[in-house]
Amino acid sequence: MFQASSNLKVLREVLCDHLELPDHFLGVHAFFDGDTIFARDVVQVNYELIPFPVDFERVWDWFKEQLRGPPEQETFVYELGFGIEHEEDPVRDRLVEITRGSGMTVWMMDFAHQTPTDGRRFVVVTIPDKKRVREFRETLHGRHIGAET
Repeated sequence: MFQASSNLKVLREVLCDHLELPDHFLGVHAFFDGDTIFARDVVQVNYELIPFPVDFERVWDWFKEQLRGPPEQETFVYELGFGIEHEEDPVRDRLVEITRGSGMTVWMMDFAHQTPTDGRRFVVVTIPDKKRVREFRETLHGRHIGAET
């Protein structure tokens, strides 16, 4: 789960391009201390209509504002595959679990289009202090952390 590093620039480009598609699914969720603190799913399904007007810059500015924290905060971004057809989501469940007592906030953005298995998932982790950043780097960053862990 934390193996494929990415960055906010790539996430921004994917989000911008994705919102222009005539059919798409966008899921945005945030987890903190074992709870879901934000959840929004948007589905554009009508091929006959132009995409619902979404002000990309305002969406991106809102998201960046949510990531703001103290000067010592670090932000990590990862990219994974995503299949919208799955009823169960062990990665999501594991992300919620990882946040419990950790002080970190995890944002999950899911992008899907046309086929149920062609999606992309970005995981954005914000950690507010150097001690917890070090712990994260030692235990999770660059490692496969599946539902079974």
